[in-house]
Amino acid sequence: MAKKDIEIIDPIYEKFVRSIVRSLGSTDFYEFFMEAISRSDNRFQFSNRRVEKVVDTAWVDSIESSLKAFQHIIESPRNIIKEEEIIVNVANAKKSGSDVVRHLAQHASLVEKYEEDTGDVRPSKLMQKFREDSTGIYENRLVFTALEMAHQFVKIRHDALLESMSDEFGAKLRIDSDMVTATENMHMEMYMHIKDTDSALDTEDKNSDVFNRIAKIHRVLSILMTSPFAQRLMNKPRVKGTVTKTNVLKKDPNYKTIMHLFEFLRGYQDIGYTIKIIEQNPAINEHFERDIYHNILFNYLVLKGHLERDKDRQLPAPLKEKRHSLKPKFIKEIIEELTEDYNLPDVEIRKVLIEELTKDQLMQEEAAERRRLVEEQAQRKKAEQERIRQEKAAERERIRQEKAAERERIRMEKEAERERQMIERMEREQEMRRRSKLFKEEIQFFQKYFEDRLEMRAENSKAEETTRQDFEDAAWILEETERLKNEEIQRERLRRREEKERKIREEIELQQRALREEAERKEQERIKLEEQARQERALQQEREFESVSMYIKELAYFRAALNGRKFMRLEQKEQEKKAQAERDRIRKERAEARKASMKK
Repeated sequence: MAKKDIEIIDPIYEKFVRSIVRSLGSTDFYEFFMEAISRSDNRFQFSNRRVEKVVDTAWVDSIESSLKAFQHIIESPRNIIKEEEIIVNVANAKKSGSDVVRHLAQHASLVEKYEEDTGDVRPSKLMQKFREDSTGIYENRLVFTALEMAHQFVKIRHDALLESMSDEFGAKLRIDSDMVTATENMHMEMYMHIKDTDSALDTEDKNSDVFNRIAKIHRVLSILMTSPFAQRLMNKPRVKGTVTKTNVLKKDPNYKTIMHLFEFLRGYQDIGYTIKIIEQNPAINEHFERDIYHNILFNYLVLKGHLERDKDRQLPAPLKEKRHSLKPKFIKEIIEELTEDYNLPDVEIRKVLIEELTKDQLMQEEAAERRRLVEEQAQRKKAEQERIRQEKAAERERIRQEKAAERERIRMEKEAERERQMIERMEREQEMRRRSKLFKEEIQFFQKYFEDRLEMRAENSKAEETTRQDFEDAAWILEETERLKNEEIQRERLRRREEKERKIREEIELQQRALREEAERKEQERIKLEEQARQERALQQEREFESVSMYIKELAYFRAALNGRKFMRLEQKEQEKKAQAERDRIRKERAEARKASMKK
């Protein structure tokens, strides 16, 4: 990857400083303002903290090298055909074969009716076989378990590496200045915070390739997790414990690669990345302080330049270049001004000169006294103002020190709390690493700060929209490039497949010719076997006919015996009737004989 040309701000900064010094450096106003601001109550705070992220490329290389294996297995996974036997009503049966007849012969309870005359069998239920292709084999469950682990593994590190930095990082400058002059008071407060956008497209050159690879891996794994293969295995049990190295896992290169990745992820105990915090020296040197004064001067001029009244725009010092003043002697000029009579003698001239000089001296002394009084009054007023300013400054300094002490105390407490939490976290991490549960601890950590990150991202969503769009465009371009590349690969693969199919068709034609010859031979053998089977069936029918004949003979014998028993019962009943009639006749004769004897 070619290194981008970086443009720094130094030339613009130097031009800005030179323009200020060249434009105002030789004026009285510049010296007045710089001297006044240097004597003012100034409070400057500067800090610069940045984050440097270093990624362990071992896990990136391992997962990236397994993506092709994942894609190949998901496109054409191994499967098995499950055959299930179920009992259905005869109306729902779709097909019958030798296995159905065999099952019915073994289960006579499924027969509803048997016709003895015709030999027809009417079953109530039949056995049916259903076949189903299933991808839920052990090897595919291992692939999905490794895919799920890799996706979660990359997602945690992707979110941690590409998440936005907090507000404590970046360059910060705080200015608080109170300047008092003879004509005005100026108070300025300014806070500036410059923070780089943390994006995969705006990282350092040495890490940009790694971050782009991580983003690509995360995107590809997310797509694979939504594939039909992953959806089918979502409800299947995950592979746990020691991996059973089947022949497929040993010999198939794709499954073998996934098995190595699964073992690597289970044995990887490191976090996978390090985050270093680098802080610049917060001390403000003389050069930096002078540039801050220039910034205050620039803001002062901007504000004064936008005021409406001329009086408000008046400068506290004249904006003119400094000139050296000369003091010439005016003796001749004084004489010429003191008198217009040029015929005076030297004595008179001396007298007039002394008188005029004495008057001038007295006037100068009076003026000097008045100036002294005015200056003393101004000095007293200035001293009083200075005293009040110092008292206010002392009070502000006291409040500032108290606030600074309070902030320092809070910072120390927070620092101590962070150190304590860091120690506790390190102890927990060590314990979790010892028990091989670092993954669980990372999930808890990100769940703990998940809502905070959501709020932070919601606040920064508007500012990051453009960056996200750029990232999506770049991702779309990358995906489009990959799609075109894949189409080219598919076309090449299709061409090879057609060539291979052509060779296969030729081989199939040869095989079909051989199969036809073999089929003719088998047809002759089948005819021969059918003839033998027909003869065997004829013999079987003869045997069955003999057994049926014996059964018929037995039935005839049973019927004859039954008829004989019926005839004997009829004869016995006839004899009993005759005997009863004989007994009735004898009783009747005896009754008549008794009647006759009684009449006599």
